[in-house]
Amino acid sequence: MKDLKFAITDIETTGSGIKGNKITEICVIIVQNGEVIDEYSSLVNPSQEIPLYIESLTGINDEMVSNAPCFSEIADEVEKITKDCIFVAHNVNFDYNIIRSEFTGLDRQFKRKRLCTVRLTKKLIPGLFSYSLGNICTSINIPHIDRHRAKGDCDATVTLFQRCLSLDPEFEVIEKLLNQKTAASYLPPNFKSSDFEKLPTSTGVYFFKDKDGRPLYIGKAKNIKSRIKSHFQERSNRKYKLMQETYSIDYELTGNELLALLRESELILKFYPKFNKAQKKVSRPYTLTSYHNQKGVEQFALHKNKIAPVSWMKFYTRVEAIKFLEYLCQEFELCPKYCGLQPSGKVCDHYRITTCSGVCKNEINIDEYNARVEKAVEYIGKYDESCLLLEKGRTSEEKSFIYLNKGKYAGYGYIGPADDFNHPEEFKNFLTPSKTSSYADRIVNRYLNTKKNLSKIPLKTEEEELAETELWFG
Repeated sequence: MKDLKFAITDIETTGSGIKGNKITEICVIIVQNGEVIDEYSSLVNPSQEIPLYIESLTGINDEMVSNAPCFSEIADEVEKITKDCIFVAHNVNFDYNIIRSEFTGLDRQFKRKRLCTVRLTKKLIPGLFSYSLGNICTSINIPHIDRHRAKGDCDATVTLFQRCLSLDPEFEVIEKLLNQKTAASYLPPNFKSSDFEKLPTSTGVYFFKDKDGRPLYIGKAKNIKSRIKSHFQERSNRKYKLMQETYSIDYELTGNELLALLRESELILKFYPKFNKAQKKVSRPYTLTSYHNQKGVEQFALHKNKIAPVSWMKFYTRVEAIKFLEYLCQEFELCPKYCGLQPSGKVCDHYRITTCSGVCKNEINIDEYNARVEKAVEYIGKYDESCLLLEKGRTSEEKSFIYLNKGKYAGYGYIGPADDFNHPEEFKNFLTPSKTSSYADRIVNRYLNTKKNLSKIPLKTEEEELAETELWFG
């Protein structure tokens, strides 16, 4: 183990992300048995303009690299000097992935075992205020000359690595880091692998948090641990920046996907995390209305931008609306022509629905047909009723409920086997009130329209309860 060669590497690039980022300078210093045995460094022509903010940070400008070799011209040298070495860098995934991306662009592979000096230093020199290279060097008196240049940063990293070797003479910590088989090799530099192992495999919402505990990103998952691991393994610029700012990950179990979706939406609106894409403004919904046409037939219609005197239901996509109307046609033997499912014509000729009762052909009485429409409207009314939607809880013994007040999401709660819940009205003892939103409306509507075998408990509205109370007490 002590005879291993370590390729201490540092690069400067055209940006701070991973994708589309090109190398402008590289330095590789080989260390074996604690001593420097080889070195390579070069400016690199990135074949693209260097942004002004990068030039200000590194001092490397377009003129300096104009006559420098492209990466394709130094790839063999990088391949040769790092061969049979452990690839070492401060925040190793950044340098390693960009170098590997450069090789991929040449249709070549670059694969090395990796070791991160951020993680190594955290293990061997715990308790520092910051583990950025500059702050570590200041804290433990390591010379750091020519910061943000590949040679200067690489020299400082070599000295830091030699200091770590002296603290780990038997390579116990290094060997453990090299042999990690889990997602730990992809972990953010400031996140503990032990914390990752504690993450649950259950359904819920999760929070990436910064060093002050503020949410950076909020998501939902059926399997929280698996989903977070997939975040670690993504290589987009956005995810890379998120990983650099993540110090902890918190979670909230929900027991089911419906509540996870609702809580995710609610929490994003509460905290507006910087790495969540802004929730798109939900477009104006399709409104299902009805009216008596010239023949006296009660006819359904969809409107998106009109104010309708009668509004039975709302849909947030036309596909959902059409699917629901087709169900009404089949379930209540309505006419596709009078449900807005086909262009105007003398008779209906819907490609799929063959259960039309024949009102379009004058085969049944209009009053009889309108009575069927009335039953369909009664069916629709169940979507606006106050009720509890019952779902799985966080444990096998527990159940969760989602409270809908007049069809609108108003809160949630959990009921255990020992909880006293003999009457539906007692749910308020377990309720966590929540604010509704257009996002929550959409989530609930989709659930009601697609969920088979709904488990639901009807409730009286607050107005109905108040009316009953007034009647009782006179």
